[in-house]
Amino acid sequence: MEQKSTIPFWSVDAFLYFVMQRGFESQWSSELLSRTSTFIDAYILFDKVVLPERYKKNRDIKRLDPNNEIFQYVKSSALLHSDDLKKGVSIDLSLNFSNFDELESENYKWYSQHRGYLAEEDYEDLTREETISFSHLRLWQISLLNEISDLTQSTSIVPLSLQGIDSTKERKMPFHVGKLTELDDHFHETIKSVSAITGDSYTDYIKNVPPFLTLLIDQALSSEHAVEVLFQLRRDFKPLRQTGAEFSGLIKKATGLREKKDIIDEWSHSWELLHKGDFRKPQLLSRKVSSSDVSKAIVKPQSAGLSSMIQSFLDYREEVKSYNRFRIYGELYTELDGIEGSADKLKRKFSISLINVL
Repeated sequence: MEQKSTIPFWSVDAFLYFVMQRGFESQWSSELLSRTSTFIDAYILFDKVVLPERYKKNRDIKRLDPNNEIFQYVKSSALLHSDDLKKGVSIDLSLNFSNFDELESENYKWYSQHRGYLAEEDYEDLTREETISFSHLRLWQISLLNEISDLTQSTSIVPLSLQGIDSTKERKMPFHVGKLTELDDHFHETIKSVSAITGDSYTDYIKNVPPFLTLLIDQALSSEHAVEVLFQLRRDFKPLRQTGAEFSGLIKKATGLREKKDIIDEWSHSWELLHKGDFRKPQLLSRKVSSSDVSKAIVKPQSAGLSSMIQSFLDYREEVKSYNRFRIYGELYTELDGIEGSADKLKRKFSISLINVL
């Protein structure tokens, strides 16, 4: 069964601006990078990506899907909600969002993030006579996204500004997507822990930027070249999509709760071993066996020394099995570990200066 995703059109617009050739430097925020990242993640991690129909003829979208196999389009006429600001703003009244006053209190923060950057006094001047606040726009985006997700049976991927608004929609990520999030969390926690000890700021990495956007910034030679690189990244990380499909297929074929639980437990154990090993490929020679263990194994084969050596080998085999199951995650982690100067490359290659950081 094909796995589909859908993203806000804010994310599509941000990506298309990201890869557009510019003769000037643009000031960006964490939100704009997050929107770009949701597009990239959806494209790499899912079989199909659902978009509004107006993007169907876009040059870069067509380059990313030359055989018309990846993007699926939804017509405006099939939707109850407006899919373009020119058509107005509509909100699903059944949305279960937090207190509206709380959303309103964040209007400047998210409007500034939406624009890239805006001083608070300029924001006050611009919005003094506005009847529609940025809270309305966020609720509109969630309403539209929920409708498209329900209509096409897709997983919604949302940027920072739309996370945690609608509490009725529990966004369940496919297995392989959830594990990518765990890898990203582990990677950035490692950066923080090393930085805390060494005192280095680790400016090689950009805060709140997920793995695939980081890879794209590193590997692309320019904004124009980024489309070609993203197309190749989807091919290179096909095993991620296959991992998700394999896990879903096993669960679907399982005949009872116990069998399903056994599958979940086995895969979870494999992941824990890889996670514990810092996503490294297991090395038998790196295991330490003391000289006393060796002598015990030679002199007294029945002693604990032999058990220690055998156990070491058995543990190694189990770790290899786990690594092979999730090899693509280990390879991704290794690629990330070798990246340098992401912020500088973002400015030099994409003419983007990140100044409004969350």
